[in-house]
Amino acid sequence: MPKRTNEFQKLVFLIKKHAASGATVTESKFLRDHITDTKREVDICIESSVAGHLVTVSIECRDRGRKANVQWIEEMKAKHERLPTNALVLVSRSGFSKEAMAVARNYGIETLALSTLDAASAEKLFGDTSSLWSKVFTLSPTKVVVRVAQTGELVAEDVVTFPDSLVYDHKSNELFTVKELVETLLNSEYVVRHFGKMGGQYHKGFEVRWEPARDLQGNPFCLKKLDPFILRPMEFVRITGSCSFEISEFPLRYGTLGGMKVAWSTGSFLGKKALLVASKDQSAVSKISIATEEVSLKIQTKLSTEK
Repeated sequence: MPKRTNEFQKLVFLIKKHAASGATVTESKFLRDHITDTKREVDICIESSVAGHLVTVSIECRDRGRKANVQWIEEMKAKHERLPTNALVLVSRSGFSKEAMAVARNYGIETLALSTLDAASAEKLFGDTSSLWSKVFTLSPTKVVVRVAQTGELVAEDVVTFPDSLVYDHKSNELFTVKELVETLLNSEYVVRHFGKMGGQYHKGFEVRWEPARDLQGNPFCLKKLDPFILRPMEFVRITGSCSFEISEFPLRYGTLGGMKVAWSTGSFLGKKALLVASKDQSAVSKISIATEEVSLKIQTKLSTEK
């Protein structure tokens, strides 16, 4: 049976995932009905261990234009009485009727509503920023040139390497391939930060130069020349290739859910429709998630009010 989801359910899922520290949060999880022995889908499950016992908090979401009524409360109560749900939380985009809230309270069911705030009245998570921007880039190396130092009678020269060319330490121990070295360099924090800051959609090619090509102790990495057989220290590595950048705007909407300040937006990420969710709890921990059907990225920061 395929899992079903919608934007509102995904929004609640990401907010709860931000808040549920140390717990496992699963969207569209199937729980077994202990009467019929069939599996029934629950919008969101939060599972944690308490004193060695598994505790399951089930969350059901309702994305309607009208307030949730008592009928939905009764339906969800009956459904979860037959599931391994220890606590039930119902979330409605449009809130609940007074009768529904009273009945839910009597049953011990928690009700939450997404309170939407306009940009003027909301306590913004990002200062005066009305939008967040994502930048995704791809570096596709096509050529790797290694400058090797003068060795004996051999003059310094540029060597065009292959992905499976081997790199050695200064004692002739095999370390890794050029392909593995290139992947490490292109994924290094410095390179990612540089292209993330400086790159734009108009850039079509790139060059990365690593110099000096040495380990943490200052010893050179080396290539081996087979004829004559000799170890040649590397001076620098130059990587060139093509690149692409995708920059997308996420216009922010603001609100609160269960006492947590949230901002969210839809946009494009990796060429797919994406939902961005940001939240900040009472400890000033700010978290950001971007989710598509295939990709989910999470960023966590702690904001300080100290000057």
